[in-house]
Amino acid sequence: MSPDSSKGAAPNTGSRARDHLANERTYLAWLRTGISMAALGVAVAKFAPDRGPHTALSGGVLILAGLLVAAYGTYRYRAIGQQLEAGLYAPARFAAITAATLITLLALIAVAVLM
Repeated sequence: MSPDSSKGAAPNTGSRARDHLANERTYLAWLRTGISMAALGVAVAKFAPDRGPHTALSGGVLILAGLLVAAYGTYRYRAIGQQLEAGLYAPARFAAITAATLITLLALIAVAVLM
């Protein structure tokens, strides 16, 4: 994503170091969430009392959701870093809502499969 192609981008008038550190903290939060979700998927697939095909499927779905969270966090970190370097910032509207919706749906599917 090019910083110049950001629709609705506004000039970034904040502290450059503070903004980059905040971007890094947010990225680490995305990674922690993805790793936690993937670890939950491994735990469900390996340690559930009635391990069957449904358990393996729900564990796989949770692992996939965790990987998607980490991948989206990496994409977002790089895009925001480019925007900050260009002196711009455009908040994520559609992408953030889409990512949250997709991950929530995957988690619900994993729960439904376990039921």
